[in-house]
Amino acid sequence: MIAGAWAVLWVRQDGPGNDACRFAEAEGGFLIDGSSTDADWNVLRYRIRAWADGTTRRVRIGSRSRIFIQRAADDTWKLNGRPVPAVTGARDIHLGFTPATLTLPIRRLGLGIGDEADVLVASLDVAKEQLTPLHLRLRREGSHDYECLTTDTGTTAQLAVDAQGIVRSHKGCWSAQT
Repeated sequence: MIAGAWAVLWVRQDGPGNDACRFAEAEGGFLIDGSSTDADWNVLRYRIRAWADGTTRRVRIGSRSRIFIQRAADDTWKLNGRPVPAVTGARDIHLGFTPATLTLPIRRLGLGIGDEADVLVASLDVAKEQLTPLHLRLRREGSHDYECLTTDTGTTAQLAVDAQGIVRSHKGCWSAQT
């Protein structure tokens, strides 16, 4: 568990934009609270609450929580109150506009160096307000280094995390400021 609170400011490496985020202990689990800014200076606020085991509990996106996502203990999901059976079985949310959500499965899995795991995440398309399944394979390559393979497309990402397991770098896309 993250002791206390940690703040991260990521800057996009592939174009204009940034993401400021806070990770904190809250309600028997932890909270990820952030604000992402795109190239046109549009700001998107997000808040993710996770259970003590690191799995997603609920997500709020946008001003006045225009998108509300819930995950039940049986790994079923609802988007704005409507069931989304396509992502049943996913334990983590994936928000493509921030590297913060990759922290959830990395911390939850606790992989040893050389170990890998397949992970199903519920990926949010903000524009369409739609959740879809996304299949990832996480492989721990070093004490702070991971490879993330999107198995559907074959694309890989190199990630670096800090001592708390928080993503600090998504090579070519995001870099945390020190």
